[in-house]
Amino acid sequence: MLKVITDEKTIHKCQKLFTSHIKTWGREKIPVMLGHQGASAKAKVWWSDELGLWFFPGKGEENRYWNAFGTDRPKPDAPLSITCEINFPKEGTDRRIGGAFAADGKGRIFVVHRGKLGGGRKGIGKALFEKQYRGVWIDMEDGAEETSVAVVGLLTSPRFARQLSQFVNKIDKIKDMAAPPSAQMEMSFDDLRLREELLGMRHCELLRDMASECDHGLVIRDLAAALKELRWKFGNDGLRDLMAIDKERRVAAVFQIKTNNLPKSVQEGAMQLLVNSLHFPDPPRLILALPKPLDAAMTAKLRRLHVMTMIYTWRENQAVFPDLDKLLNSHRND
Repeated sequence: MLKVITDEKTIHKCQKLFTSHIKTWGREKIPVMLGHQGASAKAKVWWSDELGLWFFPGKGEENRYWNAFGTDRPKPDAPLSITCEINFPKEGTDRRIGGAFAADGKGRIFVVHRGKLGGGRKGIGKALFEKQYRGVWIDMEDGAEETSVAVVGLLTSPRFARQLSQFVNKIDKIKDMAAPPSAQMEMSFDDLRLREELLGMRHCELLRDMASECDHGLVIRDLAAALKELRWKFGNDGLRDLMAIDKERRVAAVFQIKTNNLPKSVQEGAMQLLVNSLHFPDPPRLILALPKPLDAAMTAKLRRLHVMTMIYTWRENQAVFPDLDKLLNSHRND
């Protein structure tokens, strides 16, 4: 279980690190009219093309640090609406503020969010967040209470800025869900694509290996980019992390991503691949992506189940898949 950080000096240090992570990616500052609490004011926001994210670290007020984010590239001097805020109390515990810094038993510090969403539209709030947000969830000792929170990312991770961007993009998609349903939102095979809002677990499916699980969505996104570079079509549907589609419009490969090699995680990944691929008329290649190789005995067991393993590594902030082309082409030759 995590424990919320309440010490003023520690929170201040965490806020400075939080800000520096984003500014490192920011390539330009753009003057805008930033909307906040029903009003607009002149501001200069940081924009990152790589993250697809703008960031404004406000001075805050009273007992909070104010951090505003959005996903649309700002137009100079134009009005700019906020996608979400990740604010932190300057000291103590304040459950009215959505964000918090929290530490685990190993002393690692995470950024978490209680699910308080703003936006001024009907249906947007904590209930929508708890129902729709998929990602890493954990229980947190929140002062005198215990709170279930979403983990935005590991503050000291070199990939924290990408983890944060992923969180903001999911919030953007969740807010769209508050709009009345439309037939255009139904997903057909022709519209198969990578759906950010389907990366991760629902609120009831609590995960414990938070540090590695924060990378789960990033690995899927990097795998999608690798498939695109190899000219494969791809998509996900909430059951399968990713699918590769061949030129005959068949599902050629199904991928399940795991961010650790714990026995439970490997077994769960294999089971997901087997169960969620039964209905395909042409059996696809089942590929379990892992951060490091398994021992020979486990690899042999998975092969008997027709589950192949693919090892990914990190090159700076990107997951890379050295054997991806080989695995996909071997499917074509089977």
